[in-house]
Amino acid sequence: MKLTGNTIYEHDEHGAVLVIDVHHVFNEYDLETENGELHLRVVRYTPNWDDYGPMPGSTQVTSTDDFREQLGDQLRTFEPLDPQAETGK
Repeated sequence: MKLTGNTIYEHDEHGAVLVIDVHHVFNEYDLETENGELHLRVVRYTPNWDDYGPMPGSTQVTSTDDFREQLGDQLRTFEPLDPQAETGK
């Protein structure tokens, strides 16, 4: 299953989790050719969020392989509220 940022998934250990994004970590990367030696992929996620996004200090990072071992179904896309919309500014 492809992990997608801003998506809520079921997770065996944490229940529902918000996947914030997926990052590629390279051993080496050439900016001119935009090519590199991939070291691993990591996922940033949180089991604690509100309508605006992750709660401070709740973001966790792990390898995508480890995360997928406990991953369940995709529940829904996360659509955060726009804080500017509430103030009318």
